[in-house]
Amino acid sequence: MKNTLLKICALAAVPAVVLGASSCATDIGENKSYTLEDDGTYPAVSAAYEQESRAAIDRWKSARNDEAVVKQVAAELYAYACYNEEYIDKYVYFSSQTGSTDLGSKGMGDVTTQNYKLIVHQGEDTPGYKYHYTLKKVNEATGTIDTFRSFFESARMRFVTDTDKLYRFEGDDIRYEDGHDMSSEQPILTCDWKTGSDWGKDDPPIVKREGEKLTLDGIEEDIIQIAEGNGDEPVIHGNVNILAENIVKSASITEGKADGHSVYEVTMELDVDVANADGASVAMLKNANSASECGWATDENGSGPVITYQIWDNGLLKYYKIDETWEGKIKVLLLSYSGGADTETEVWYSYSQKDTDMTEKLAMLEEAKKQHG
Repeated sequence: MKNTLLKICALAAVPAVVLGASSCATDIGENKSYTLEDDGTYPAVSAAYEQESRAAIDRWKSARNDEAVVKQVAAELYAYACYNEEYIDKYVYFSSQTGSTDLGSKGMGDVTTQNYKLIVHQGEDTPGYKYHYTLKKVNEATGTIDTFRSFFESARMRFVTDTDKLYRFEGDDIRYEDGHDMSSEQPILTCDWKTGSDWGKDDPPIVKREGEKLTLDGIEEDIIQIAEGNGDEPVIHGNVNILAENIVKSASITEGKADGHSVYEVTMELDVDVANADGASVAMLKNANSASECGWATDENGSGPVITYQIWDNGLLKYYKIDETWEGKIKVLLLSYSGGADTETEVWYSYSQKDTDMTEKLAMLEEAKKQHG
C-alpha cells in the first residue's frame, strides 16, 4: 500500500502479517493473516518523549522559515520518535521494503523484505512478549543472485513469551498471498512455518529500558555505542546517526490532522558526504546490508537518502519511509561482490489494544508446542 499523505488526514488500514506453521520439521498449520486496523487511530499509550517532542514542535512553529531550526527539529523529532519505542507499553508495525541490487556483470536482483513486529513490554501484571517475523522474497534475478537465490530468500520468526523463552520458526515456500502479486498496491508475502532451532531457549526478557529516559545527548551516545558493536539491535531507524552534526542537508515540516489530532509530516534529505564520514552511520549500514566498504550514494537525480516520517502530536511514530541508494561490497556466502542497491522502505504503526492483542498468536504458539512435543 502506498502512503497517503496528510492531505487525506489518515492512512488506510495496512495488511500486516502472515502466519504459518511448525517444529524441527513439524508443520503447524495454515497461514493466518493479521491487519493493522488502527494505524489511523490516535495512540492509546503514552509517549516518554511527549514533552520534548511538543517543545521541539513549538520551536519549529516559532521559526518556520529558519532553515537551521527546521533541520534541527526534524532530526530531534525523529530521534525522540524512535526512542519512544524503548519506553512504550506496546506497539506493532508492518514494514515492506523493495530493493534492486546491481552486481554489474555478476547479475542483478529485485528483492522484497517484509517485517511484522509486535512488542508488549513487561508490566506488573503482564509478561513481556515479542512476535517478530521477517520474510524475504526474490522477485526476479540474474547471474550470481539467481544462482544463490536461496541465500537471499528466507522466512524467520522470533517468538519470545513466558517472559524469557524464545521459540524460533523457520518458513518455506515463500510466496505472495492469493490475490496479491507485484502489480498490487501492496502485495503481501506469506509462507509455511515450521518450528526450528532455539525452541524454548532462555532469552532476555522483553522489558522497558531501565532507569531515567535518555537525554538527547544520551540518545546520540546510545546510537554510537550500539553501532560500535555491543550486540544490540539499533533503536534508531534507517541505520543513520540522525543527530550527527550537519547530517541533515535539508528538511521540511507540515502539519495535518488525523483522528482529531495534529499529525506532523517531516521530510529530511541526508548529506551523503556527512553520512559516509560518520562512523556510527556507516557501521550500521554495513551491518544491516551484510556489506563491506559500504556507503551511501546519490540517486539518479543527485539526491541523498530521504527519510519521510509522520508523528502524532505526542511524538509517537505513525509512519515512515526511507528512500536510499548505497554502494559497497556485498557478501554472498564467503565471497564479496562490488555492487549497489536502491531501496524504498515503508513502515506503518499501531498502538491499539486490538492490533497489539496477543491472544490468537499465543494460541498458535501453544498449538505448535503440542505438535513439537
